[in-house]
Amino acid sequence: MLVDFIGNNDVLNELEKNLENKDISHAYLFLGNEGVGKFTAAKALAKRILCDDSDSSYCSVMDTFEHPDLTIIRSENSIKKAQIEELISDSFKKPFAGKYKVFIIDGFEDVTVSGQNSLLKTLEEPEEYLKIILLSNNLRKILPTILSRVRIIKFNNVQEEDIVEFLQTKENVGIDNARLFARLSGGSVKKALLYSKDPKYLTLRDESISVLDRLINKTASSPFKEYSFFNDNREMLDEIFNVFLSFLRDVAVLDLDLEEENLVNIDKMNLLKKQNLSAIKATEMSEYIIKAIELLEKNTNFQLTIEQLLINIGGVK
Repeated sequence: MLVDFIGNNDVLNELEKNLENKDISHAYLFLGNEGVGKFTAAKALAKRILCDDSDSSYCSVMDTFEHPDLTIIRSENSIKKAQIEELISDSFKKPFAGKYKVFIIDGFEDVTVSGQNSLLKTLEEPEEYLKIILLSNNLRKILPTILSRVRIIKFNNVQEEDIVEFLQTKENVGIDNARLFARLSGGSVKKALLYSKDPKYLTLRDESISVLDRLINKTASSPFKEYSFFNDNREMLDEIFNVFLSFLRDVAVLDLDLEEENLVNIDKMNLLKKQNLSAIKATEMSEYIIKAIELLEKNTNFQLTIEQLLINIGGVK
């Protein structure tokens, strides 16, 4: 097996066959949600490409694999054109220690359009020794011309039972918490680990649900009083919105009398049941949240966007 991690065995088997058959693409796009193992698999594939036919001392490192012919760029918000141009310049330099060079670009959806266009020629006419592995959470921001020149490998979300077993056996998490964290993770092992190891995530979740509860039930004198919560937690806004969406989904599940085993927030049953909200209204509120996410991605004014969301949710009757 290429690497030992949870789920996506079909993907790993496919990559293993590529290696065995010497059918390694010049460029891959690993596609899947955050935390499903794309980066781990990319580093493992890079190690096999660089080391399978090499006696290099760099290849003896097992865990944190580093190599002079491996270059990694990881996104923190955006990847600039200058970083891509530096990578392209480096691509013309022959490998230092073996037959290949490998570039990994993690968060490729955050590469600017001009940066993607700069990389296009390298993908069209790659050096023989160059292998490129792009990692992305979605396709929406990737140019079609890029997509047409890579081999797309799709990573699925990890199954709930696999995450539960992992948390129990590897992290010593009790069964109730393991199941809760697995459901909150949405199939992301990384996110499940964050919930199990970092109390701030559970604290933020509780605060988010309290804010949403006040908005839904209009227990505050004004929805605008909740603005400070969003402003103070700008760095965690995606997490807050995910909590909102999962809670509203659970409200809809209960209103439609669907199986309670489908609920995400299994520890908030009493609060979910007390919501006087129809599935239709819960869906409407979810659409407001998704619209706010889209506006913020376009750099729309933060305060105006959040205040409009507070009106839309807190003012819905």
